[in-house]
This record gives sequence, structure tokens and C-alpha cells, in this order.
Amino acid sequence: MIRHPLAWGAWATAVLAAAFIDRNPFFQALLLLVMIDVVLAYRGRRRVGTWRFAVALALVPVLFSAALSRFGQHVLFTLPAIPIIGGRWTLDAVAFGASTGLALLLTVAAFAILQTAVRSADVVALLPRPLYRAGTTVALALAFAPKTLAAFQSIREARQLRGQRTGWRSAPALLMPLLLTTLERALQYGQSLDARGFGSGHRSRYRPLLWTAQDLLVLLASLAAIVAIAVLPGVPYNPYLELVPSVPNPDQWLAVGLLAVPALTASVLRVDHAAHHA
Repeated sequence: MIRHPLAWGAWATAVLAAAFIDRNPFFQALLLLVMIDVVLAYRGRRRVGTWRFAVALALVPVLFSAALSRFGQHVLFTLPAIPIIGGRWTLDAVAFGASTGLALLLTVAAFAILQTAVRSADVVALLPRPLYRAGTTVALALAFAPKTLAAFQSIREARQLRGQRTGWRSAPALLMPLLLTTLERALQYGQSLDARGFGSGHRSRYRPLLWTAQDLLVLLASLAAIVAIAVLPGVPYNPYLELVPSVPNPDQWLAVGLLAVPALTASVLRVDHAAHHA
């Protein structure tokens, strides 16, 4: 499995470059398949909420483009003279919004994969000494947000089981235990950092970050994909000029295929591990 944060960072950079530089639907569809393959390889099936948010975010540009743009030759229907949304709704505007929405969906998926595959402690460990304390503070702050939401939901469910109100009128009764829970967690974090000698000036690593052959393979494939996407000429897609997209060049297919290396390495290692235990 790919563990080094720099390898995942290069892979995510290549994915973002591919998602935003070229808006060809064929190109984006292949990139989406690659992302789904990586998500399944690294056990990202549990993050249903992230995918729901990504799909909802992808629909926003489609609605805005279809409602606000009056360009295009393929008219779907025409609304009466209603402010903002009145006039022609075209298929060209829907296609343009869909390409933008799909790019946003790919962006959310890339960051969701990073959150699943990369430990924040490993990222903080790579920071230089002057940025180490600030990075630790940011990492703890980011970890506080989902845990605070989970604590709020637990308190709300506990009040519901007791037959108590959970609406906006009961906000003081909800905020007080939430504040106490957050302060208790902050004290536990502080004691944990103090026990580990945080701020003493000496940094040690319990689990050193070592480069493996899989990490190097993903890093090289990601860098090659970035160079290919940036240097090789793409096929521009503008639905207002031509609704049907052109088929990308074979080198572009290859550039996107390189981004599937994390899934391929995970599958190969999993099969090899199963063969040794057969």
C-alpha cells in the first residue's frame, strides 16, 4: 500500500491538474473511473457522506449555468419572462455546467482519498522545524471539527432518548455539555502532547517514513502524468461551439491511466498477500 505523503501529494496534484486543465467529457469520465478504482482499492466505501456532498456540489454549476446562460443552439425549453430564470434553457449550457461540476466532484474525491490514505501525523512530521508547531496546531484544529460534530450529535441523540427537546430553544442545554466535552478533549490532547515532550526542542519519530518501491512508482507515475498533461496539447471542449466532444489523443488516455497506479499496486499486493496465505 502507498503510505508516503509526498507520493500521495504528487498523485493528488496530477489529479487536480487533469481535472481542471482539460474539460473534455471523455477525459473526465476516464478520470472519474480511475478515482473510483482508487477509492475502492483503499477502502473508501464508508465515506458515503463525502460522495453525497461531492454530487450535490457538482449539481450546483449545472443549475446555475442552465438558469443563467442564454447561449447555445440546442434549446430544451423556454420559460416566460421571469426575472433571472426566464428565457431559453439550452443543452449547451447544461453541458458546460456539467463539465465544471464534474471537475469539482473530482476535486472533492481527490481530497477524500488523501484524507483516507494519509495520516495527518505523517504530514506534520515532514514539516521543517520552524513550521512543526504551527503544523501540529493546525492538524489538531482540523481533528477537532469532526469530533465536535460527532459529540454534538451524541448529545442530541441522548436528549431525544430522554424525551427532551432538541430544537433551537434547547440550544443552551446542548451547548453546555458540548463545551465541557470539548474542554475535556482539549485537556487530554494537552496532556498527551506534554507526555510526548512536545515543545522540548527534541523531535523523535516512532515510525520513520521510509520510501518503498510502491511509493516511488506512484511518485514517478504522477510526475510523468503532470508533465504529459501540461506539455502535450489537449483537445479543448466548448459546448457552445460544438456540443459533441472530440475523442482525446492516445497520449492523454495514457496520462490519465498513469493515475491508476495506486489502485494497481494495491490490487497486486493484495493478491500476492493472499497467495502467500493460501
